[in-house]
Amino acid sequence: MSKRRTIGQILKGLGRITEDDIALALEYQRDHGGFFGEALIAKGVITPEELEYGIASQFDLPFVNPDPASIDLGAVSLVSAEWALTHNMLPILQVGDELRVVTDSPMKEGAVEHLQALTGCQVSLSLSSPTTVRDTIRQVYAMASASDEQPGAPIDLSEAIGVVMLRESPRFGISVRGARARFWWEEDGIIRRRPLSGDWRGDLERCLSPSLSEVSADGPRSKWDAQLTSVGTAMRVQVDSLVDESGREVLFAPVTQPESLRDRFPGPAEGLVAEVRLLARAGTARFIVQTEPDELCRDILPHLHELMLDPSWRSVYVHSHERESADETFSIRVSDDPAEWIDELNALRSFLFDVVTVDLVGGDQRWAEAALDMAAVAFLYWPFEDDTTAAHKAGVRWVLKVERYDEDALRWSLEALKR
Repeated sequence: MSKRRTIGQILKGLGRITEDDIALALEYQRDHGGFFGEALIAKGVITPEELEYGIASQFDLPFVNPDPASIDLGAVSLVSAEWALTHNMLPILQVGDELRVVTDSPMKEGAVEHLQALTGCQVSLSLSSPTTVRDTIRQVYAMASASDEQPGAPIDLSEAIGVVMLRESPRFGISVRGARARFWWEEDGIIRRRPLSGDWRGDLERCLSPSLSEVSADGPRSKWDAQLTSVGTAMRVQVDSLVDESGREVLFAPVTQPESLRDRFPGPAEGLVAEVRLLARAGTARFIVQTEPDELCRDILPHLHELMLDPSWRSVYVHSHERESADETFSIRVSDDPAEWIDELNALRSFLFDVVTVDLVGGDQRWAEAALDMAAVAFLYWPFEDDTTAAHKAGVRWVLKVERYDEDALRWSLEALKR
């Protein structure tokens, strides 16, 4: 068997690096550690995508940019969304006994073996960038969820606008074809649709200012800033209207001012929020929360449900000592005696909260199991120095990390919890 070529040899053969580049990367690697390819990226010699292409060539694997719309949803259904996110690996096509899979690294023998045992198929790998794989996972599972939806009952326009305001939809609209009109909105990456009922045209004229008739009388396309009002609540929107002889499309994009909460806790990125919500829908949203510096955790914990999930979800923040941040959300203070925590957490189960956030440190950590029984989604404060065995045993499978790396900037990440 011929010896596998190095990344340096491959990239040099492709004309992407020179001997001087290699020397520069090796010097960086000696000073900072890490892999040779990472050193090339750090010095600006190559892009992350070029490194991934080189790794694919090194292992004689195809490098792909999968199209979510062309992926075999039957193959996708062979694994859960949690499994796909944990391994950053997604089945994209099943042909007979062969299962084609895209992932971000060839060094995932354990996951490949598990997938082969699970499906009875021979796994064939393709590589793509980590970001592309993760984005594809989010989009494909969102598409699968949307395809499972049954057509909704007709909805009044005022009610529909109230829904998108509550769920903070990034865009929504009205689609008209002949006598039929549908309201649609984007939610967690999924486009949802409902037929419109009643006098929706009259309702739209009354709740939109300037209205459609005032602005879009001339020409096939109009675009303007407006105010949309529903049940006494006003929203600034940008309106984009297209019209022809067969119908009309009206697109609304909310124009929002930064919320004070977002100013205090910048981020997280939309992709990470989508992953957390995907796990919540799958019933596997169990997280420990770790921050740097440690005191940031006490400030951010009470607000995680607002930053990560639908604001309409019922949440409770449980803590054992006086916390200034507890005054900003619905909270319960339990005893400062760890021996009483399990009983007090069990007593809260009957309220059937959607989300529980727990700030308890000390004791033997058996309280974690009681905390997870309180709600479908749980965030548990877990200092870096504490062993995570008890959390894993209780059923936690994810670590949400938040790092303040600048006075006004936070870095968020989501990782699978290791045993």
